Amino acid sequence: MAKFNPFIKLITLLITLSFSSISNATLSNNAEADALFTRIDNGEAVYDNELYLNLLNQIEPLIAKNDVNRQLRLARARCWSHNIFEPGQIAKALDFAKHALTHPQLSSYPNHKLGLELCQTWYAERDGDVESALNGYNNILRKAYALEDLRLVADSRAMRGYLHSFQGNFSQALEDLISAQSLYDNLDLPIFVEINLYEIAKAYRRFGDQKSAIRYFRKLEQIKRKNNNFDSANTMLASIAIAEEELGNLHKSKALFEQSYQYWQKKGDDSLKATVAVNIAGTLIKLGEFKQAKKYLAEAEPIILENDPGFYSYMHLFYAQIYLAEKQLEQAHNSVALSRAAFSSLKNASGLAQLLQIETQIFREQGLWQRAFNSQTAYIEIHNQIDDKLLSSYTTEMRTRFNTEQIENENRHLIENQKLRELELTMLEQNKLQQGIIIALGGLLIVIISLFAYKQSQKNKLLSALALTDDLTQLPNRRYIYNKAQRCFEEALIYERPLSFIAFDADYFKRINDTYGHEVGDNTLKFLADSCRAVLGTKYIAARVGGEEFLVVLPNTDKAQAINVAEELVQRIRNANFSSFPEGFSITISAGVSSLEVTDNKLLPLLKRADDALYHAKHQGRDQVKSL
Repeated sequence: MAKFNPFIKLITLLITLSFSSISNATLSNNAEADALFTRIDNGEAVYDNELYLNLLNQIEPLIAKNDVNRQLRLARARCWSHNIFEPGQIAKALDFAKHALTHPQLSSYPNHKLGLELCQTWYAERDGDVESALNGYNNILRKAYALEDLRLVADSRAMRGYLHSFQGNFSQALEDLISAQSLYDNLDLPIFVEINLYEIAKAYRRFGDQKSAIRYFRKLEQIKRKNNNFDSANTMLASIAIAEEELGNLHKSKALFEQSYQYWQKKGDDSLKATVAVNIAGTLIKLGEFKQAKKYLAEAEPIILENDPGFYSYMHLFYAQIYLAEKQLEQAHNSVALSRAAFSSLKNASGLAQLLQIETQIFREQGLWQRAFNSQTAYIEIHNQIDDKLLSSYTTEMRTRFNTEQIENENRHLIENQKLRELELTMLEQNKLQQGIIIALGGLLIVIISLFAYKQSQKNKLLSALALTDDLTQLPNRRYIYNKAQRCFEEALIYERPLSFIAFDADYFKRINDTYGHEVGDNTLKFLADSCRAVLGTKYIAARVGGEEFLVVLPNTDKAQAINVAEELVQRIRNANFSSFPEGFSITISAGVSSLEVTDNKLLPLLKRADDALYHAKHQGRDQVKSL
């Protein structure tokens, strides 16, 4: 953390007080403007666009034309004032941000520049440019950390977390949202804490942990009602309804959606009523109430437009389901096409999978069997990708849940640095010359220290990874797997759990090197590693322990289960597609299995039995599994 010599601070303060040339009136206006900015930054008008615009109009006459810092701060605030629910406002927001980013002095105020870039990126996401938005968030977050701007870090992580959650990247979403939550808590921004809690709840819901999601939504609903924020409380009802639908409680879900729909209808908010109408239509379809579902969609259709691809995609997906049930197959195809375009723009794999199922049924009804087969094949491919992502996300999401201490430490470092900067800026506000000098020195020192810390951290991570990873296969190496095996062995003894090992290697590997060369040999080892990952997933751990030798640790796994895993691995490699290898190439493996026995009190004999079993498999014909 950057620190300044107290003597330098004292001298700076004395010089500042001695040469102050700012009038009392200007200071008073600045203080009033800053107080209004604080109200905006705290989210007081986040749900009230009219109040937001009123605050901006109060600020504008208070700021001197030559006060570049506050003028740029005002531009940042105005960028966020465009209401995305009004036609044409997204395009206006993007034009505003583009123009604001051309300010000739913006390069001297990197925080304001980054704030405008974040605004531009968020509206680009609302406009459907998801890929560009994700790249933008990544770049902004990197710069925000370099600037150590706490609020920009929190906002960009929250926005990126929302986008990751919608795309189904739940592990990244939760890591971003939990980090943002910690920052908002430390910044004492309760409104943004609530908004972010809502996104965490949605991430759990989309991840499939509906009970956790409902718990968060109920908590938020109670907070909203306590604060007399009934609009937001009603939004929680719709979210709970979605989670109940996922749990299969369709009648409960329908009742909650109807309650939310009636609330917006009474309020006269056609936009939010339309979004609930789309959601309730999906529930009604699952209940077989197609006529009522179609009525809700017809009400929503004039309001839910292409510039809201999230609801637009599902609205036409539900239309396709209804048309299919009514045997109106051409209309069903039209709805599928509209839905597909929206889902594709969002990269929503889950939605595309549902759509392909419907399309398959439509083609079947038409007797177009080849097209039905193609759609079904595409569905299976996407569904498998989703399953793989969910499995990976589950592991990382569990790690994220218990990684809050690290997040807190990182955020605390940012908070301390931000407080230091705020103190320095307060002292230097009265003298622009001195302010520029101290900010330049402080910024340089912070950048140097941050850069050094970042490079050292990256170097440590790289060295750690290199020390424990096999460079060729990117699997763990011998050192890592033996340490892991020892820990698993000790835990198995203490908790009386089963433990097994698989030792395997490639059959006739020397012949492959001699026949095809070492490059093909290296590719063979990479192929064996990839096959291992495919079979073992994240449940078990495999490592390369020698030339063509591999070891798999199977915690909580008895011998019968381990043999099944080994046989699956042997069979997968035996039946693999070797079209990417030279003509005539093939490879098999032999595997040995050992499991923990009551007489085992050391790891080495257990590993040796796996090697001995591998030896028997080799000498009894290869391409098989043996156990001891």
